[in-house]
Amino acid sequence: MTVFDPDQKERNLAAEATAWDTSTPVDAAPGDIPIIDIAEYLATDSAESLHAAASALRDASERIGFFYLTGHGIGSEQMQSAFAAARQFHEIPQATRESILINGPATDISGIGYLPFDNHMLPRRATGNQNEAFLIKGDRDISTDDNQWLPEADAPGFRHAAETWLATVTALAMRLLPIYATALDLPADFFAPAFIDPFWRLRFTHYPAATDGSPTDEYGISPHVDTTFFTLLIQDSPGLTIHHAQKDQWIKAPLIPDAFVVNSGELLRQWSNDRFLSTRHFANNPSPSESRYSIPLFFNATADYPMACLPSCHGPGNPPRYPTISYLQSQGVVQGE
Repeated sequence: MTVFDPDQKERNLAAEATAWDTSTPVDAAPGDIPIIDIAEYLATDSAESLHAAASALRDASERIGFFYLTGHGIGSEQMQSAFAAARQFHEIPQATRESILINGPATDISGIGYLPFDNHMLPRRATGNQNEAFLIKGDRDISTDDNQWLPEADAPGFRHAAETWLATVTALAMRLLPIYATALDLPADFFAPAFIDPFWRLRFTHYPAATDGSPTDEYGISPHVDTTFFTLLIQDSPGLTIHHAQKDQWIKAPLIPDAFVVNSGELLRQWSNDRFLSTRHFANNPSPSESRYSIPLFFNATADYPMACLPSCHGPGNPPRYPTISYLQSQGVVQGE
């Protein structure tokens, strides 16, 4: 194993992404992106339902790296409230939003606040990402109070709506951990110590309507892989495209109402010794008249938790490929969506 260099990792990922041919995506065929229903597991918490969900998650994560999550217990009204909050924020005058610019002078915490349209970060690319976003994050040392928020008078109810959605989706993320552990042939509570104070980032993303004059070499979100343990995404319209490794084909992900799109990221791929995939993807807004909104939660272990190769993912003839690493040590790599 070599010593992990986060800056080199980011450079490698960016270089790889520019070489990917994304020019011929196709519509998804049945089964291209699995659907996993966890309603029975959440209702009964039985060993049988846990193992059934874990088996489906294992297959999806080893073959594709993406799946749709249904039966998660979060109602359509809750999701629509989150999208309404996203729309509310992005309809606020530009000058007001820019008062809380990401990495701006109003805060010394990186990666929080308003990210303007045509940005070159998250993911960092030479061409601008054709979206704008509002981001908050937290861990053991960063609370929601430490984030950048507009005054209530400028965004009435927005902070409450954002924090309500955050509590809802992080609770779901925690409920998924036993499924991931079981899928990786580990005790169901294996990940509990690693997620006592999870590191998370929540992003309210706006993709303006496409126009006839939109550059063909620019993306809503440039092709990338996430750096997460996993990502939970809701989207109000189609626009996500993923790379199906087995088919070596870019697949347009259809919209399944009220379903989450879930994918594993680079940290879980490394933690699992390449057992679970970290899948390439990008996003655009294909509509010429309607905005598109997506709200991903990027979910990770406690920022300084040392992620040694999982015991079920190495052995004779399959040594650990990566050094033990924490999220903080990986910070040269940035997150997308």
